[in-house]
This record gives sequence, C-alpha cells and structure tokens, in this order.
Amino acid sequence: MHLLETYALSTGSKIKKPFIIKKYFPLPSNKYITIQNSSGMSGKCYDYFQDVIDFLYEKLNAAGYQIIQIGSKEDRPLNKVLHLQGQTDINQTAFILNNSNLHIGNDSFAIHMCSAFEIPLIGLYSVSSPEIAGPFWKNNKQICLTPKSWKPSFNPNESPKKVNEIKIEEIIEAVETLLFNKIETKIKTLSLGQEYNKNLIETVTNQIIPPQIFQGQVLNIRIDYKQEDLDDNDYNCLFNNLNIRNCVWITDKKINLKPFFQLKDKIPVIFYNITNNVDIDFINEANLLGFKLSCIFDLKDNEEILNQRKLDLIDVPQSIEIINANSDFNIDIKDDVYYKSNKILIANNQLFLSKTAYKENKPVNNNNFPLFQKLSEIQDLESFIKDDLKYSLVFSKK
Repeated sequence: MHLLETYALSTGSKIKKPFIIKKYFPLPSNKYITIQNSSGMSGKCYDYFQDVIDFLYEKLNAAGYQIIQIGSKEDRPLNKVLHLQGQTDINQTAFILNNSNLHIGNDSFAIHMCSAFEIPLIGLYSVSSPEIAGPFWKNNKQICLTPKSWKPSFNPNESPKKVNEIKIEEIIEAVETLLFNKIETKIKTLSLGQEYNKNLIETVTNQIIPPQIFQGQVLNIRIDYKQEDLDDNDYNCLFNNLNIRNCVWITDKKINLKPFFQLKDKIPVIFYNITNNVDIDFINEANLLGFKLSCIFDLKDNEEILNQRKLDLIDVPQSIEIINANSDFNIDIKDDVYYKSNKILIANNQLFLSKTAYKENKPVNNNNFPLFQKLSEIQDLESFIKDDLKYSLVFSKK
C-alpha cells in the first residue's frame, strides 16, 4: 500500500490532487529539463548523475534542451548545468517543475510535485520502493528505476548505497525514451570502481596548478610518483601550490617538513606509503611539528613485511591503513571498451586519466568531454587493475 493511502486510512481523509501556488521565476530558456541530486536521506542519493549528464549533454544541447539543477544550496553542484540550488522558494520551484520537459531525481518532494503536475519524470528508488513511496499520480511518461534483485532496506543511511547499482545507461535510456522516443546512446557498464564516486584532482611535484583551475578543490600532490628525492624546484612548486589551495601529500619518501611548518594547516593530511620502506625519524618529525600523518601499506603478497611494519611503528601513534588491490577484473579488451575516471592527474601541462596512463605518457585531449580513453591504449593492464580500476568506470560504447 502506498504511504499516501496509509495516511488517508489512518486519518479518514480523502485523496485529491494537491494544489500549490506557482510563483514565476525568470529562466533563460523555456525548453529545459530539471535534475536534483539530493534527497532528505543520504541513502537515497544517487552518486552518478554527472555521468548521466556527461553522456547526454551533446544530444540534449543539439536538441535545444538546457539542464537546470534544483535543490538546496548545500547540494553538490553538477557541471554543464544552470545552478538554481538554494535560489528558489517552494512556489518558484513548483513553477520551474511545472514548465519542465522532464525531471530526473532521487525519491524526493520534487518527484511528487512532478507526478501531480503530470510532468515526465525519472525517479530513482532503493531505500524505499516506488509501490510505497513512488509518484502517486504516475502515468506512462513517468518512470521509476530500481536496482536489480533488490529489496528496500528503509535505512536512511544505507551503506553501501543500493541506489548506486542503478546503471548509468538505464537512466540515459529512460531519458532518450521520454524525450526522443528512441534509444540511441549505446553504452554498457562493464566495471564500476568502488572509489569512482570520489572526485580527485592530482598533480606531480614539479607542476603548479593555477587558482582558476579546479577552484576550491583540494589538490593531491603525488610525491610518490617521483623516483628520486625532491629537488629545489619540487619544493618551490609545493610552496606555490600551498599558497593557492589546500593540498594533500602522498609520499613514499622522507620530506623536509620544517620549511612548511607555517603552512601545515593547508595540508589536511600526509599519506606516507610504507610498503617498501619506513623512516621512523620522518614520522617522529611530522608528529613533533604537528602535521597529520597517516601510514598506508599496499598489501599485495606482503603479509610478512606488514608484520614487520607493525613492529617498526610500535613506538609511534600512527596506525596502518591497508590498501588491497582490486583484481576482480575479467573483461575482453576490445576496441570499443573505454574507461572514464573521476581521478584526474595533471602533469607536464597535460591531463591523464590514470597513473598507468601517466607512466606510459598517454594523455587525453582535454578539449573532448566527457573525458574517457580506450582501455586498449593501456599496455600494462596489470598496473591499471592494481592502481586505477577502483577509480574508473569501464564501459563499452558503440
């Protein structure tokens, strides 16, 4: 039974279509779709709306559709959209939704408004089911998607989130069905890394990232990608990047921390990879100067070495974070198989989508969006699986 029917029975009320006053809000276009990536519960929130936009943007733009993001000001902003989060009240939002050609979103109030307005919609459900909490006035232009082989948990903080099991292509196909009456975008998800939903911007030690690029984002500096010890140019670049933004350091070697003491608040954490060696003096110096340092260890087949590291660190407060490489990957690498990553590496003023691509000097053309690369271009697939697969969406595209 739908929640609305349960409420009606318990209160002795009749169910009628709701009425809400719509307040005019100026928009640059009268041909648009709306999207909301938030909900009242974190477990309901789908993490891959940006990929849906990336794969559909060119087609929507060619057809004259603008994408408008609605929601609260705290919502994570999406790219390639008009941002109205936190800029409208409920009556203005009702006006925007009532004039939309399509709404895409999680289980939220906007879904129910569109249902009452008879606006085409795509609603994503997992924590609850559409039968219980879906659009009550649903018609054949309103599609509810759920994960395969799923039962609702009714857990608002569900982790891992089942809603993320709804494939990106399912949403794309639903959009194409409702707007174009024809499914043309042929992509198929082959692998979705467990860290793919994290947006990470990385660089190497000799690169300075200008403030206007990835503005406001924390920068990961891969000190561990350099084989030799840091030179004066590396230290100068570290200083310059810290003067621009907060930077996380990932290192497998000792760094002279004293020159950075005044800037330590701009370094949220230093990840120290102790897989191959550990310098206790470096750890003690970091603790003495007040830097936050976290030790990481790549497990692989190094159980004996890990036990030794535990003994090495017995007199320091640092625990060891274990990294276990993802090896569950068995895909026939054909010419139509690509990967897309949310971990972008900037080096030599070029963009790389993976550590392996950087090692093989295979950048991507940053004029082409969305950014993806043929997996067949990667020669060292074993390294890709170990270092990059968990950050990647692997898909076939015809």
